[in-house]
Amino acid sequence: MTDPTELSLEPFRGDFEGLEKMAHSSWRDEYGVSSFPNFYRPAFLRYLFGRTKEKDHLLAAYRGEEIVSFLGNIPHTFQFRGRIYRGTWSCLLVTRKELLRKGHAAAIINEALRINQKYKYDFALATFETGHRSTLMLRKLQAEGNRLEWMKRLRVIARILDLRRVGASEGLKTWEKAAVKLIGGDRRPKKGGDAAVREYRPEDLGACLALFNAYRDKIELARVWESDELAWELACLNIAQTLVYEKDGRVAGAINFICHDHLGKTKERWAWINHVAYPDLTPRERFLFIQAFLRFIRAQDFIGAIEWTKDYYPMGPFYRAHFFPYFRSVNLYSWTFNSEISLSKVRKCNEILV
Repeated sequence: MTDPTELSLEPFRGDFEGLEKMAHSSWRDEYGVSSFPNFYRPAFLRYLFGRTKEKDHLLAAYRGEEIVSFLGNIPHTFQFRGRIYRGTWSCLLVTRKELLRKGHAAAIINEALRINQKYKYDFALATFETGHRSTLMLRKLQAEGNRLEWMKRLRVIARILDLRRVGASEGLKTWEKAAVKLIGGDRRPKKGGDAAVREYRPEDLGACLALFNAYRDKIELARVWESDELAWELACLNIAQTLVYEKDGRVAGAINFICHDHLGKTKERWAWINHVAYPDLTPRERFLFIQAFLRFIRAQDFIGAIEWTKDYYPMGPFYRAHFFPYFRSVNLYSWTFNSEISLSKVRKCNEILV
């Protein structure tokens, strides 16, 4: 008879609701009442992993029928310095609190690395929070011979659209709210640009594909998009939305974002910017585009917007629109399997971030 307390490491069984419950418990244990984004909302997980056909790319540890650990890998195609490579985005690692510091997180990572090498991926990208206990685990995995390369630090920039609700949900102190007001981080978005900005339509796919694939020859490590893959990311009911900017009768810019619930003292919706392209817009047009985006999400009852300092597109217009540095940052790493390449200190990469 199988011991009900024994852990089994296996492909994820598809129990999204159980995963969400376990992740919330783990995050609450670690962060208390502090706000955290609900990356484990079942609808978001189905969107995120819906194109991953290989069942063993989603890994979980179970104790009987109970899920106690999870790690997902999403295959993507990249161009790096003019050549095409196959990689994965490794994300959403979570483990129950009582299993921490017992080697379970390292075990599920090692199994994911084994599977990535089995499929002959060139690398796997992952982020780890700065100052987190995972730093010690990474050092241990490196000492075991894994080729783990640091790429860059990514910092959060935020724009607040309802400071009262943000303060209530996040538990902001009086001085923190005063600082946001001082720098204008909660100002009402300016008007302008409405005639040029509209919601994405399916017939815009070809233009958006050209916009995003243009990064292949402009940044070091770029996603290589197929039309069906991009269509999936640009529009998904209640999850992903995209705004486009029309100029001279064509789509000349796009901002894609994800709806995430932040769970703090209250549950609030934030817009996480996912993909940006506006190469042919003037600085003023870019600024107006961002203002229109802020007005659009404010009308949908989002209380703010989040972006990371990915640096693959000009970020000046975001700072002009009163985005400001937030306290959180993560380190982007590559588990590099291909001995012919190195992603060490690659600064520009247009990968998603969850």
